[in-house]
Amino acid sequence: MEPDSRSSNLSITIYKAPQKGKGQKLLEEGFQVVDFPYNPPYVDGNCYFASPSDRSIAKEFNQSYQERILEVMINQESYEKYFQPLEHRYDERGDRNRIEVVIPQSLFPILNQFPRVLKPR
Repeated sequence: MEPDSRSSNLSITIYKAPQKGKGQKLLEEGFQVVDFPYNPPYVDGNCYFASPSDRSIAKEFNQSYQERILEVMINQESYEKYFQPLEHRYDERGDRNRIEVVIPQSLFPILNQFPRVLKPR
């Protein structure tokens, strides 16, 4: 599975608050299976992101982790094809649902093809 090379220039950004000590590693090496172990019932092997419209989720986790916020910029066609179907309700804030994107290990190779940046809060 490779991103569609015909994709537009429109970009979708998803947000992750890396756990303490993991931000720089994720920025430089990308998402690796070893960093997201599968050990049910407590560890499911998935990588959790705040959706494009819900950066506030990552900001909340960053209050604990203090590792900054990792942003991944994905072209719109690839996002719609691979990642939008993985959107799930995280919680409700105010009068709207906040959405997270739960990415399984099998999509890490695709996720790693997109640019990443580690930003302060």
